[in-house]
Amino acid sequence: MNQVCDSPAAKVRNVMAYAEIIRLPGVKRLMVSNIPSRFAYGMLTLSVFFYVHEKTNSVTVAGLAAGVETAAASLGAGFRGNLIDRYGQTRPLMVFVPCWALILSSLAFANTAAQILTVNVFIGIFAPPINLSTRPLWRMAVGAERLRTAYSLDTTLMNSTTILGPVVATYIALHFSGRAALLVTATLMLGGGILMITMPLSRQWVPEPQSGNSLSLWKHKPFVIMAGEGLIFGLGWGILDISIPATATLNNTPGLAAPLLAILTGTSILAGVITGMRKSSMTALSGFRRASVVAALTTIPLSFVPFGWPLGVALAALGFAIGFAQIYHMEVLEAVRPLGSATSAQAWLWAVEGSAMALGVSGGGWIVEKYDTHFALLLVTIGLCTSTLYIIFFASSRLQAANKPLSDTEMAQAISNLEAAHEQ
Repeated sequence: MNQVCDSPAAKVRNVMAYAEIIRLPGVKRLMVSNIPSRFAYGMLTLSVFFYVHEKTNSVTVAGLAAGVETAAASLGAGFRGNLIDRYGQTRPLMVFVPCWALILSSLAFANTAAQILTVNVFIGIFAPPINLSTRPLWRMAVGAERLRTAYSLDTTLMNSTTILGPVVATYIALHFSGRAALLVTATLMLGGGILMITMPLSRQWVPEPQSGNSLSLWKHKPFVIMAGEGLIFGLGWGILDISIPATATLNNTPGLAAPLLAILTGTSILAGVITGMRKSSMTALSGFRRASVVAALTTIPLSFVPFGWPLGVALAALGFAIGFAQIYHMEVLEAVRPLGSATSAQAWLWAVEGSAMALGVSGGGWIVEKYDTHFALLLVTIGLCTSTLYIIFFASSRLQAANKPLSDTEMAQAISNLEAAHEQ
């Protein structure tokens, strides 16, 4: 991707920069406090999927339950961000964390499809804003001059839970029960939430003055264009997200779901770290266009390779390509968003993209069950190719503010936005 290689001396400086940050007061507590909650989010989707499949013996209902939760969480992301900006972190987290843990625990005792779907709506509504809360705390802890390195460190820690969470959820669900996986997930969120609420940095954080830009986002044409791309991409990605566990379950190889998802996530993390930590001669818009084309092309083999480890190779290529695209995508957003909308722009963009993903998740299980995996994965290719064509032929000419180099501060904000995009 036309990256400029770091010298050995630069690599040593990067390692020293990480060590220096970890030694700062409050940083170790900040690193440790959000791990349990993030791990809970990593476990959530597969814990819900396997429990619902146990109860209903239906991949369609299991996919619909996961989709309903994602939709409710996505639609509420902007509002949760506004609550944090208005009231600080302590009071919202004291409501969201115990309510979410209690509601998720109640799902473990729901038996009918109607009960399951209803409870999943409330799981999404009360999703604790852990990542939206963590991001501003790094600014307090390390200062502006170390912010980009701190965001890279924090994103790496978060992504490790994204990889390990599904693996642990699958192991518990298959070796014990789906109910056990749900209860472990709820316990992790409760424990992590308590650590966050009692953390001095979190309790001392004061929101910035209200800028009044949340509603004006939807009158800002570049943001609306970005939301349109997120809508198309999210629909295809949601189908991919549920097709893997659905197919693994129908093939009586549910243990393959987590490793395949981990491959997809792991390579995207690797690409994101490479992009985020190296200088590039490309502008954000140019990088986004190129990475999107590569990502779309890497989806073509998905519908032709057999399910199993051959699919894992194809997913690895896709994950690597999408990791580059995600960083550039967030850099484009940082360049074109209105001033004063750093949190709300990402929160509302995720509301759109996540809602589209929810539709894909809800329908993807049904497509796999009623038709076949290859057809579902072909729809993924169509979705990402359509998204790429939208970027090249419609969005690019209208996002020229992103066709210039970003400052280090803007790039740090972009990495932070990528982290916030993982908020459930």
